[in-house]
Amino acid sequence: MASLRDVRQKIKGVATTQQITGAMKMMSTARLSKAMEVINLTRAYVSRLEKMVQNIKLELPGYEHPCLVARELKSACFVVVGGERGLCGGFNHELHRFAIRTMQQHPAKTKKIIVVGRKVARFFEQKEIQLHASFPDLNVKILDNELFPLGNMLFNLYKNNEVDEINIIYTSFVSAVKKNLISFKLLPLDASSLAPHQASQKAQKFEFDPSPEIIFDHLIPRYMRTLLHRAIVESSAAEQSARMTAMTSATDRAEEIIDDLKLALNRSRQALITREISEVIAGSQD
Repeated sequence: MASLRDVRQKIKGVATTQQITGAMKMMSTARLSKAMEVINLTRAYVSRLEKMVQNIKLELPGYEHPCLVARELKSACFVVVGGERGLCGGFNHELHRFAIRTMQQHPAKTKKIIVVGRKVARFFEQKEIQLHASFPDLNVKILDNELFPLGNMLFNLYKNNEVDEINIIYTSFVSAVKKNLISFKLLPLDASSLAPHQASQKAQKFEFDPSPEIIFDHLIPRYMRTLLHRAIVESSAAEQSARMTAMTSATDRAEEIIDDLKLALNRSRQALITREISEVIAGSQD
């Protein structure tokens, strides 16, 4: 049986750990709240941009942009957006398994992998899987400035026919308690999502300067970068949500351990007192 001193030290150690996990839970909750605001703004921006592209596409009924035309699938690129840190339960592990399984099942013969995030970059390095590019320090704090190099790299890969398809794999944020692993095609863009709605066909006619073709050519890369931006923002929010859940469980578990240790401490003290009383009684009888 552990001594009273050992039990007290364990209680003190678990209490210290509980303070740390509680603080991390509070930080994750605050960051998740900010991330949800960014997600709402990003989704609103994507919706407006889609409507803009749809309105311009009305003026180009027979125009086929290269980013909207599917090619013969020989080579594919995968952008895997992962976590920045650990202590978020199975968030990173589940994403890594999903990414590997998705790439293995893809029919393309040649595959290029681009990773975003420290954890996913380290995972592929440990697996000794060759990467086309790695952006381990790309996060939501520097996203506005650092997204252009990644977006331009992807657009040039597709434009120069180095790859026939670009897919992005990430964890989509649904709610604070729900996340989905997603793999969707970034390029070529889904023409059905950009198809004009019936309401758009009755919209007011506009005059374009420069031509609708030039505007459409400039909007497509921006739309692609916006979808990439949304994926990174949602992945960050999902990571914070997973960390908040994990730290909540750790804090509650620490409380349970402290209660068990206190119970064991009280039992040890009671047993010690009982033994001392028994020794006193035995000594008095002698």
